[in-house]
Amino acid sequence: MAQNEASIEEKFFLIRCGTVSQKGGIYMKAKKLVAVGMTVLMLGGLFVGCGNSADTSTGANSGKNVKITIFQSKIEANEGYKKLIAAYEKDHPNVEINLEAVTGNDFGASMKAKMQSDPPTIFSVAGFSDMKDYGDVIEDVSDLDIMQHALEGTTDTFTKDGKVYAIPLYMEGYGFVINKQMFEDAGVSVDSMMNFEGMKAGFDTLKEKIDNGEMKDKYPNLEAVMEYPTKELWIAGDHDANVALTHDFKTPNEAYAADSLPGTGFEDYKKMVDFQASYTTNANNTANLNSVDYTTSLEGGLAIERVACIKQGNWVAPAVETTDPEVLQKLDMLPYSVPGYSDGKYFVGVSGYWAIHSKATDAQKAAAKDFINWMFTDSEAQKIVVNDCKFIPPYDNFDGIKASDPLSQRIMDANNSGNTMNGWVYSGAPNTWGQQVAGVEVQKYLAGEADWDEVTKTCIEQWSELRKQQNN
Repeated sequence: MAQNEASIEEKFFLIRCGTVSQKGGIYMKAKKLVAVGMTVLMLGGLFVGCGNSADTSTGANSGKNVKITIFQSKIEANEGYKKLIAAYEKDHPNVEINLEAVTGNDFGASMKAKMQSDPPTIFSVAGFSDMKDYGDVIEDVSDLDIMQHALEGTTDTFTKDGKVYAIPLYMEGYGFVINKQMFEDAGVSVDSMMNFEGMKAGFDTLKEKIDNGEMKDKYPNLEAVMEYPTKELWIAGDHDANVALTHDFKTPNEAYAADSLPGTGFEDYKKMVDFQASYTTNANNTANLNSVDYTTSLEGGLAIERVACIKQGNWVAPAVETTDPEVLQKLDMLPYSVPGYSDGKYFVGVSGYWAIHSKATDAQKAAAKDFINWMFTDSEAQKIVVNDCKFIPPYDNFDGIKASDPLSQRIMDANNSGNTMNGWVYSGAPNTWGQQVAGVEVQKYLAGEADWDEVTKTCIEQWSELRKQQNN
């Protein structure tokens, strides 16, 4: 993970605090004998304020009681977080951690109110707007031990002037989630569908068998190969639009800095929209897809074996498991293959981060850093992160730990093998562009109200217009 060289002042500060080995331009703490440090501490207190939870007298291991609060938005992970906190507090009896969670849709407003009344020590952040809104109160976390294990690109969104200001929490990845058992029963192997041509051939085979009634005995609910719920603007307007954006920008940061959109990837965007629509029950009347929602495609589609595939990510596993645990074990995920461009690649990115409040006390910041380092480095904590929080870790030190569902495991394997592309470049688009422009334009295209040239033209023009509004 490339980072800028630390300044001379930063190097001096790190060395003074007990320090350091260099990796990728970030100065990370090396394990040191503490005898000399304790002597210096007694003589002059030189270590105070270094933000190092292992070495500071204000930290998690100081013996002094410290209370920190976590205010987070991923409510699905709450039970896993509680398990992590209980395990940590057991070994760190002087630290008390309070957990507060608010659902994602309400989190933004709740967060602003929380910052005014009772600022948390650790809080969820998601993207560029949070970096802008809270940039003056988020702590530089470049020196956390775990950051040396961060996968390439996972800290980009919250990196400024070579410093990292948020800790990547979990990754998510998307592609084509399939019922592999259905395809195998149709004589199609998963391995044969790892590129676009193979996927198309497999989908054609299954479609033919569905149309001929050959799958009816074993799968009485099966109606179509795919569902494509374009009522949900984020599905065609964020995730599918990412195909177009990755042609022009390598990272969300590049997209965020761009005043204009070249639009060189819109033919590939069209190809994937058409591909998905063509395997649905509404292939001959695609306007109907604009009435299909997420729940219909997932709990009322894939999870009950009404369809064999949806373009989604590992996050659908809990809903499928709730509907039918046996179906979950039949699932797998194919790459988001675009012929000649992303064949064999999964779109992957960091979906959640934690930041540390820079105005918290030194003791609170030290405890917060120690807790975060622990949850991603302690072997038992790592198991909780994967199995209870159900996170795909954005770090390279989780060797040997398997995910509890096949979709998350597929993304973990893709990370390990490098078969990924940046799936969150769309997060750098101008505010509302992905859904209210691209998503709406795809709806018009499917309804026959706009041709693809008009879709492309509108998306390019609105990028520039919305960026101007955003920058004013």
